[in-house]
Amino acid sequence: MLFEKEAIIHYESGIHARVAAMIVQKSHELYEKYACKIYLRSEHSQRVEMRSLMMLIALKINNGDSVFVSAEGENREEAVLAMVIFLEGDFMVQTPGELREVDRLLHENALMQERLQLILEAVQDGICVVDKTGAVTYVNPSYLRILHKTEEMVIGENVYEVAPNGNRANVLKTGVARIGSLSHKKDGTTIVANVNPIFVDGEISGVVSVIKNITEVQTLIEKLNQMSAKAEYLEQELLRTKKMGKAFTNYIGRSGRVVDVLAMASKAAASSATVLVRGESGTGKELVAEGIHYASTRRKGPFIRVNCGAIPSTLLESELFGHEKGAFTGAVKRKLGKFELANNGTIFLDEIGEMDKNMQVKLLRALQQREFDRVGGETTVKVDVRIIAATNRNLEDMVREGTFRDDLYYRLNVIPLFLPALRERVEDIPLLAEHFVNKISLQNHKHIQGVTAAAMEVLMAYKWPGNVRELENIIERVITLTDSDFIEIEHLPSYITGEAVVKQMKSFAFDAVLPWEEYEKQIISNALKKCGSFNAAGKMLKLTHKTVAAKARKYGLI
Repeated sequence: MLFEKEAIIHYESGIHARVAAMIVQKSHELYEKYACKIYLRSEHSQRVEMRSLMMLIALKINNGDSVFVSAEGENREEAVLAMVIFLEGDFMVQTPGELREVDRLLHENALMQERLQLILEAVQDGICVVDKTGAVTYVNPSYLRILHKTEEMVIGENVYEVAPNGNRANVLKTGVARIGSLSHKKDGTTIVANVNPIFVDGEISGVVSVIKNITEVQTLIEKLNQMSAKAEYLEQELLRTKKMGKAFTNYIGRSGRVVDVLAMASKAAASSATVLVRGESGTGKELVAEGIHYASTRRKGPFIRVNCGAIPSTLLESELFGHEKGAFTGAVKRKLGKFELANNGTIFLDEIGEMDKNMQVKLLRALQQREFDRVGGETTVKVDVRIIAATNRNLEDMVREGTFRDDLYYRLNVIPLFLPALRERVEDIPLLAEHFVNKISLQNHKHIQGVTAAAMEVLMAYKWPGNVRELENIIERVITLTDSDFIEIEHLPSYITGEAVVKQMKSFAFDAVLPWEEYEKQIISNALKKCGSFNAAGKMLKLTHKTVAAKARKYGLI
């Protein structure tokens, strides 16, 4: 419970700094003696703790004014009465110790005011203090810097005269703060100001205005926006370059058919249409599908691969659409399917022709409605997914035979891309061979410099039923087993070199029947031209190098 008692100040100068220091000292003594805080208020102010020097000075109590002392606690009455007696005394310092303590408090107060002054001068925001008459009594250096003025130009001017309709004058009149007020100066600067009233004893005694030059901030924001735009552009370019490099650019080939199909793939990437990539096994269908994804607006979303031919039909539905816990034996928890994982991205359905018809019906719904049900689930899941399918099967024949649904075929075949077989772009074989030699040599820490001209002719003559994948596998096998600096004919598998010879034989003129020796001479001559040595020619012809050398001497080929 609060106990309060009135005291009348009889000191001629009122409660000034020295008296306030003595009151603070007395408050400390009473606190230690009675263990309760003591408060003081005037007739027009709120209570303040008597241990705060600056708060006591701010009360502005004069000689003859009434003040009210209060306290809470067990010994509140004793503490209040002791303080009232002290306040109504003459404030004479009794001992040297009391004098030192008062001086210490005054010194601390001076230091605090000095620190406050340093802080005000150090802040970057402009500060202006106006008294109740409208006169500017204080500005800090930042205020002068922002407004490009000197202290002599500002201190003492009256806001009612220089800006009668300004924020400071209006707040001084109304007592209502103005926050975030913008003003545009003649020199082009834009100022944002927070103007607050200063209340003392319930009355407005002035205003304080804090301003900031947001022209500087706006310039920085503008520069930041420019840098952000450049960074975003460069990020997109880097992403595009990086992803295109992994996809379209790394699809090795300069033949006309390759250029055409990649140009169409780039156009397909700009849309959201379903793409069906056609081509034999080993032609790079997945590489093109990945390139379409990363060249599209979905590049930041996931790219999910599903090999429909590698997953048993009984598990494919769960793999694509997921399942709920307990949907079947072994389903111990919910599993998200590939369609759900691909949300906001792309799903690549490889070997789509291997999917059975029951699964085709469910896939068709996912394609058309962009929704599906998990196995064992009752809630329909909606997704935003782009579909890219691929197959090496003849879907048209499968539709006619009834093994592939025609409605699913038309849904998938919106943008068909036909990747050429390697035998249809023979001119790309040297580029691919060089790429694989460099790549595999680096992986195996070897220094294979390339493929000889004769060996390259053999590679270009081969039919490549396994396409690019087969070429890569052969290059890897040769590099792994050879110790030479170049890949020569004798390093190539016999089924490749044998086919080259058969192809040469087909070029002979069989319209006229010639003596056997003529055919033998032609065979030996062609083998030596292709292989460049008796040893290599012997391996190609399945003869010993001595036999090839003897035949060559016989027919005058050396």
